[in-house]
Amino acid sequence: MKIMLIQPRASIKTSVGPPLGLGYLASCAEKQGHKVKIIDATILNLSLRKIKKEIKQFDPDVVGSTAMTLTIFDALSILKVAKENNPNCLTVLGGSHPTVMAKVTLEDNPFVDVIVRGEGELTFMELLEKQRMENFEKIKGITYRFNDKITENNNRKLIENLDSVPFPAYHLLPMDKYRLKFSDVGALGNFKEIGRPYGVIITSRGCPFDCIFCSSRKLWGRKWRARSAENIIEELKILRYKYGKTKLSFMDDTFTLNKDRVMKICDLIRKENIDISWICVTRVDLFDEEMATALKKAGCFLVWFGLESGVQKTLDFLKKGFTVEKAEMAVKIAIEANLDVCGFFIIGVPGETREDIFKTINFASNLNLTAAEFNLFIPFPGTKIYEIAEENNLLITKDWSRYKPSNFNFSNYSASLMKIPGFSTRELKKLRRKAHLSLNLRQLKS
Repeated sequence: MKIMLIQPRASIKTSVGPPLGLGYLASCAEKQGHKVKIIDATILNLSLRKIKKEIKQFDPDVVGSTAMTLTIFDALSILKVAKENNPNCLTVLGGSHPTVMAKVTLEDNPFVDVIVRGEGELTFMELLEKQRMENFEKIKGITYRFNDKITENNNRKLIENLDSVPFPAYHLLPMDKYRLKFSDVGALGNFKEIGRPYGVIITSRGCPFDCIFCSSRKLWGRKWRARSAENIIEELKILRYKYGKTKLSFMDDTFTLNKDRVMKICDLIRKENIDISWICVTRVDLFDEEMATALKKAGCFLVWFGLESGVQKTLDFLKKGFTVEKAEMAVKIAIEANLDVCGFFIIGVPGETREDIFKTINFASNLNLTAAEFNLFIPFPGTKIYEIAEENNLLITKDWSRYKPSNFNFSNYSASLMKIPGFSTRELKKLRRKAHLSLNLRQLKS
């Protein structure tokens, strides 16, 4: 069969790496002997009209796309065009948003045949093996439409051995186009870095923590599973020496959850002399001096922490599971190891006062961060806060087209989509702007 996998176009100005999710699916499909084509509409900046032309030329038997909340309409438009081109092609949708909104998505969009929920590799392979929808009733992990009836099958067990999953099909992607952009130089280096080859890698899946604003567990599960250090090193060599990626992002939700694994990865990077510089994202309570030193020696130059707030009651409401003091200590440790540090913060958390928000702004300003992102509190589907907002009539809209990032950064949302008692949307936006201005002014003075 001919399989086309399409990454929806996202209007972002920051660097993006290859769509790893589709890359994994493609490598699995190729393993089964199928002819596969990946279209990354973001990096290629393809309009729907051009995507339609690609679909018509390739004439696939299966068209798949993936979507977060902010790209759901783009993904749906793609599948609609695919179905119009060939009513007999199988249209498949996966990703975080469809996973938690499967039935609603199918009910509202009759041109979508199947939703793959959660981890997709094994499910997608079984779909391709069964081929016909009348054979889908025993495929775990899907919600599908057959004879005008929507059926939600049981969940699929998570993949225990991630080393068994083949590497993403990088050869099907325009790897030379993934490069650092101007908007990244503040956090990822200096102006000399613009245009430098950029890549991404995921070395673990799942998150055992309970942050109420994150839906990661819905996609990857609560159990943390990790690839072996040796398997990771093999992929790093491919990215560095076959595709020339000298700057990389480890995209794990919590890269440092297992210290022994991190230390081994760092040790092998040094032993193999893989000359890359890289960043990772982690938690302040999973970080210490020994780890910071190892990261630096292995080429890590920047660590992102989800700091969120400088007020303990806000951290407790968000169920972060650490203290303000722990956050301060982790940032200090990283800086003393000569690592750059960037922080994520949230403004407009329910229960916050204006004094609390200013405390968070001052907290961020005093940390000597390389950069920071201040996001308004967004109740994404699949999160605990979305449930709370829906139950208490706090959602401003369910129009997913408004769940869009600002031009500043891909993950930096400028629209307030939830009623926050005591604040207007306009005031929250002003406070967010003030936060960014305050941090930028302090950096200019230092």
